Amino acid sequence: MEDLTLAKVVVIGAAGLVGARLSNQLVELEKIHVRPDKEVAVGKIVLFDTIYPQGVSALKEGEKDARVTFVQGNLTSKATMQTTLDPEGFGHVIVFHLAALLSGYAEQNFDLGMEVNLFGAINVMECVRALKEKLGIPQLYIYASTDYVACFNDFNKSHPVTEESFRLSPVSYGVQKACGELLVCDYTRRGFLDGRVARLSAVIGRPGWSNSISYPYTGIFTQTLEGKDYEVPLPMDVPYPCSSLNNNVACMIALAGKVDTEMLGHNRVVQIPAKSFTLQDIWEAAKEVALEEGIKIGTIKQVASSGGTTTVKEINVCPVVDCTKAQTLGLPMNVDIKSIIRDYVRTYLRL
Repeated sequence: MEDLTLAKVVVIGAAGLVGARLSNQLVELEKIHVRPDKEVAVGKIVLFDTIYPQGVSALKEGEKDARVTFVQGNLTSKATMQTTLDPEGFGHVIVFHLAALLSGYAEQNFDLGMEVNLFGAINVMECVRALKEKLGIPQLYIYASTDYVACFNDFNKSHPVTEESFRLSPVSYGVQKACGELLVCDYTRRGFLDGRVARLSAVIGRPGWSNSISYPYTGIFTQTLEGKDYEVPLPMDVPYPCSSLNNNVACMIALAGKVDTEMLGHNRVVQIPAKSFTLQDIWEAAKEVALEEGIKIGTIKQVASSGGTTTVKEINVCPVVDCTKAQTLGLPMNVDIKSIIRDYVRTYLRL
């Protein structure tokens, strides 16, 4: 008999930037909402990925939490996902799905992108669907998507993109994620699961290099704040929707259970709060943070887009997103460029 006062929380993609930060935040919770008027104790947290999540404190010696366990595997394996998502006596299973092959990598390797981003997502949804028979009600499934799903057409370039905007991404990653969004909506309509899509804009401030068109919006401050000089392969004056890592995590946790399923309606997609910044905006903010933190900052130099290190060489993401739905649902709206940069400094540079 399952214990309805306890939840098992599964983070698929726990080793990634957002997944690790989400996992660290979940560990801080004693209880989690399964609906707006009901909280249950977090009885177990399963961190799932293909590699060990180095950034999760609760797995480290001296900081271990007995509720936390790591499972290494492939999300396309049905047997692996069935075991990972097994209720184990808990009355609720909450699944956060962040694992993905990001834009440049999915553009380089179409087959792997399809395997991870589409077939893998379908496999996870099917395994969550099977939980309804075991637990009696559809289980919470929070699927991380991207604003890259939007069609890069004249209308979307001149109007803020909303959850209702036409989806036809110019890259395979965005198309695969759009398929995922639509399937979450339909699986929810059919009563298979209680799906919520957290559509994220570029998460800037990740350490190291990433094969994403948004990387220059990160590299322009991460590299220079490390004292390096950075070659900028994109125009300095093009606005690009950027999100805050900490705000994304707070929104995903709130979206999981604090938001009433009826308020979401048939379209389960929620554009998580983002603001549009140009590279010039970010560079100016980086210089201010460097001054405030006493950091000697490197320099930047404009280079041709062909000299960039990412697979996608030109910006093909719509410049502005509309976050009204998130605000209406009461999600946190804390997106400030200096706070994002300062978080990077204090997390990765002030170790």
